[in-house]
Amino acid sequence: MKHYLMPAPVIIVLVFSICLTVITARPAAAAPEKTTVSDTQDPVKKKKKSKKEQIKKILPKYQQAEKNEKRKEEVSGTRNDADVSSIKKSASSELKNILVLLAEIPQGEENPIIAPIYMTDQKKIFGTRTDFCFNWVGYKLTFTFRQNRFPWKNTSLEEVIIGSFLYASGTNLGFIKNTYREEKRFYTNYTSQILIFRWKIHRYLTAGIGCGSRQYFFKRRELPAGFIMPRDHINIFPRAIVAIGELTEKGIDQLTEGVRLSSWAGYGIRNRWDAWGSSSDPQSGAYAKDFLIYSVSLNAGVLFRRHHNLKARARYKGGIDNDFLSRPRFGGTIDNAKLDVVHGYTLDQFRVYRFGLINTQYGFNIFKRLRLNLFFDYAAIFSPEKEGIIGTGYGIRIIAVGGLPIWLTHGIGRRVQPVLDDPQQTFMIMTAAGW
Repeated sequence: MKHYLMPAPVIIVLVFSICLTVITARPAAAAPEKTTVSDTQDPVKKKKKSKKEQIKKILPKYQQAEKNEKRKEEVSGTRNDADVSSIKKSASSELKNILVLLAEIPQGEENPIIAPIYMTDQKKIFGTRTDFCFNWVGYKLTFTFRQNRFPWKNTSLEEVIIGSFLYASGTNLGFIKNTYREEKRFYTNYTSQILIFRWKIHRYLTAGIGCGSRQYFFKRRELPAGFIMPRDHINIFPRAIVAIGELTEKGIDQLTEGVRLSSWAGYGIRNRWDAWGSSSDPQSGAYAKDFLIYSVSLNAGVLFRRHHNLKARARYKGGIDNDFLSRPRFGGTIDNAKLDVVHGYTLDQFRVYRFGLINTQYGFNIFKRLRLNLFFDYAAIFSPEKEGIIGTGYGIRIIAVGGLPIWLTHGIGRRVQPVLDDPQQTFMIMTAAGW
């Protein structure tokens, strides 16, 4: 047999081809693996990096929003309905529910005023931007719904529903056992609905408009001869609100800083109205089918040495063609509530046509759980008669075992114009529990 041998050049070419095939095949097989690693790792790094960048960008916005929320102080609506919401705010912003027991005990023959108060505050109910508040004060129930950033970012819409039942009369809070200057001849029940639209035009400027409606239902009680009952009626009360400045309140002691000037005015229209009351001294007649209420307030506070707080408020309030039901009122020794108070007197003791009021307070911590507050008030009644009233007081706030706050205040009031009357004294006791 003959053996055929390949030429050396052919062998070299074959060996080279095989080697080239192996060399080129390995990178091709490894390439997908390399691509897979790069595809699974690099994007993760990029995603992690992008999330960190997003957090860095978003975090300052949240921090600024939190600061704005702490700094935020809403413009209060009308003063027809006394505002006790600050009791809830002063206790703790973290509490959802709070139960308050409040008592004003005047010296003399007047009966004490006792008011159980329950308040709940829920944010963003049902996953929406709507906040809900419920207040129960004596005979009075208040439901408040607030749509934040509705319909625009710097606006809000608030709906308030009020009911005062159980034949409450006297004060608009419906406190129990208050008989001082109370209208005993008939009972007064009402329901009320208020709609307020607010626009935060600037950090220091807020404006709003609103409209309220109230339905009165009267029931005979102890009518003397010749007394004419007021008629059941409905009134419509459009209003305008404006506030300039910045004012902050924080903590259980309502430490206040800043300055704010606020005002509101409302024009009421009754669907029917006639003169009522005794024939010798009747209340406003048919001409008062339309009436006006207005208020201007200046609030200021200075905080120094961490817990020393000096704050003052000046208010002027009046109206035109107001009767016993809608007349501006003031008085009381209640702390931590945004009421028109004069220490030494009981709640709503004065019902007048026009008045000016100055409230000052200086408070500081004696110990961590004990705080002292000093008060001085001056009220000037311009109509129906000119009068001057001074109120002074001192009070302490104690944090008891378990964190229960207790407020004790002693107020002394005295009428100084047109004649100097004997001083009056009132003690205030208030405690609150929250959860």
